[in-house]
Amino acid sequence: MSKTDEAVEALLEHALPRPMPPSSYERMICEAVQAEWQAVTGRRRSRTRLTRFAIAATVLLAVTASFNMLRDSGIAPVQVATINKSYGSILLGNQSQLNKLSNFSTITAGQSIVTDAGSGISLEWGSGGSLRIDADTRIEFVSAEEVYLRSGRIYFDSTPSELIAGIPGRSVETQFRIKTDHGTVTHVGTQYMTHSSGTELTISVREGRVSMDGNYHDETVLEGQQLKVTGSNRANVANFPRHGAAWDWVEKTSPAADVEGRSVYEFLKWVSRETGLDIVYESPAAEQKARAGILKGTVDEDPKSALEIWMMGEDLSWQIDGGTIKVSLLNGSSGP
Repeated sequence: MSKTDEAVEALLEHALPRPMPPSSYERMICEAVQAEWQAVTGRRRSRTRLTRFAIAATVLLAVTASFNMLRDSGIAPVQVATINKSYGSILLGNQSQLNKLSNFSTITAGQSIVTDAGSGISLEWGSGGSLRIDADTRIEFVSAEEVYLRSGRIYFDSTPSELIAGIPGRSVETQFRIKTDHGTVTHVGTQYMTHSSGTELTISVREGRVSMDGNYHDETVLEGQQLKVTGSNRANVANFPRHGAAWDWVEKTSPAADVEGRSVYEFLKWVSRETGLDIVYESPAAEQKARAGILKGTVDEDPKSALEIWMMGEDLSWQIDGGTIKVSLLNGSSGP
């Protein structure tokens, strides 16, 4: 073997496998060739018909070649999300190869995320909104408007707080669909949690309205409700709290909040949205004090931990009572 041959062989050993066209394209080509072949062999094999078959086969082969050229042309993939926060063991990649998330900052169409036990991640969705992914979840990013939840649990907030760093508040409804093995989930301006397993689909709505286009039945879920679907059975819809242990993982994946120059009042609104707890002021003076207090910096803690830390320097006290955070003036303090 010549030195040139050896060099070529060394390069080929480091080359990535050539991407294969999707199986749907292969089926399309095979079915078209078979149909034309039957049309030719089922009649008199004239030179004209054989020529037509040859032309059709050539065209189909050219389509395949063009597709492969497109795949290899270096066209930039479509970015669908940006990573805000992550913890634990998380893998990102395509169907053939997954890598540790630490090497990436963005998500593109065609990629998948797999989270391990005790891990989680929050993403800024490209067209607006905050997407959170819980532990033991596998999700595929189909397009800029759709994900496929193979298994596990995710949460989506279409209009997150303006304090979340990097995600400006949006008044328009974000286009976002969740495909599952049980049906497709869409929303109307909301916060909701979707959990899919091999046997069951669960949708819990904190705010707004969610629709499910199921394999067997269509359903609508409203704020404070949870829907469960098992197989072909009719969905079960029941009341479900907007806060509590079921939502704790969502708080843990809450992105950082930029409170620079923001009031305590705005900070408490962020806490409320991230926890599902309502804010109740004991008096007008307490609310005025919250509106007058100005904060500096960035909140990296989860919302409930942030309450403990960021309210320490304010002349306000607070306590969580059921589904509310009650805010009042500290003893001896007065309004602004």
